[in-house]
Amino acid sequence: MKRWIRAAVGLAFVAMPLVASADEEGSALVKKMFDALPSKPFKAKVKMTSDRGWTRELTMIRQNTDGVDKIYLEVTAPSDLKDTRFLLIDRVVGKDEQQMFVPQMKRVVLLNNETRKQEFLGSDFLVTDLVRPDLDAFTYTITGKETVGSKPCTVVEAVPKNPADEAYSKFQLCIDPDDVLAVRVVYFDPAGKPLKTMTLDKVERIDGELTPVIQRMVTQSGHSSQMELLEMKYGAELPGDVFSKTYLTR
Repeated sequence: MKRWIRAAVGLAFVAMPLVASADEEGSALVKKMFDALPSKPFKAKVKMTSDRGWTRELTMIRQNTDGVDKIYLEVTAPSDLKDTRFLLIDRVVGKDEQQMFVPQMKRVVLLNNETRKQEFLGSDFLVTDLVRPDLDAFTYTITGKETVGSKPCTVVEAVPKNPADEAYSKFQLCIDPDDVLAVRVVYFDPAGKPLKTMTLDKVERIDGELTPVIQRMVTQSGHSSQMELLEMKYGAELPGDVFSKTYLTR
């Protein structure tokens, strides 16, 4: 028995550097993936569709400067949602801001941690799915390799350090190491069961930037939503006050 215990302890010490290495490698790969995302400002037209039969059209404007990621979203169709607007500001250092302008109420609503976990415009995407996560809020472990479509991918599992703050108990990213893109992401519910899966169904190089054109989210219950870029212009001239409350409520 003592020999078995000594052997088990010895195996544990042998395994520890391997686990640490996998964690460091997984964290580095995820960071590399986010660093590889286009940093140029852009203006785009986006169409969201659902298997429930509805369509939403939006204008999206994004800019990333000095560690601050700013996204402005405005619904342009259908008429009952038109002029609904979102301002999402994510900072590497400092407090993030998520605001929503509700045209029927003619007022701005601050999105708190719970509202960020809600469906975005009735889709299978959540508000939190639209912004970059705080990379330091998760631990990462490489769990294996998997082929997605024709892409051999590295699978990285991300687990939140503070689960109560996050919408998911964990998610698994299948990252294509050549394009450094997550071609598939599986999200898990608080019980640790698969909840939904996001796939990149179409990727194109636009203005020299590798750009996801069609993203599809499919739930375990079989519902699906899709986001498609209809137009994309990198380096577009942006309104000077687009990321302000004044522009949000204009």
